[in-house]
Amino acid sequence: MVEQRFAGLLLSLDRFQKQLDAFMLGSYLACDFGGDSGDDSGDDGDSTLSPQVRLDVVHGAPQVMLDHGITWMDLTRDQEPSEYRLAVTLAFTEAGIAVEAFVRLDLERDMGEWPAGVHVPYRQRADGLGLDEALAFVGARVEEMCRRHDDVARLGLARR
Repeated sequence: MVEQRFAGLLLSLDRFQKQLDAFMLGSYLACDFGGDSGDDSGDDGDSTLSPQVRLDVVHGAPQVMLDHGITWMDLTRDQEPSEYRLAVTLAFTEAGIAVEAFVRLDLERDMGEWPAGVHVPYRQRADGLGLDEALAFVGARVEEMCRRHDDVARLGLARR
């Protein structure tokens, strides 16, 4: 029974990871994150798509993080890279599973409708969940985050 529940957890996390990956890859391919300076040279910037599954122990609690980010930098005017990130964290505590899901933009400069700085347009959290509740919560949050096309659209990047 324990093995089946553990296998179910891993299969669910894999499914959620693939959903986030497909959404972020679509965003990455649709927008010119690396070439947003406005000239036509095509080599004015650099961008990276990084899907990751992270395992960690924080304050004694094991954590799994589904972490998808796009970083980009216009080499002609940025000092630091900007970042668009979707992440879901599950922390396994004595009180149950704590889940947090968020969308974060960390912008080096004003871009489109977003001013420079850190923005968290989406964040949901739940504590003390059982495994089935946690997976249902994560599934619903992943669905919501994968419908947030406006966050990228509001950056004002050229469409490919």
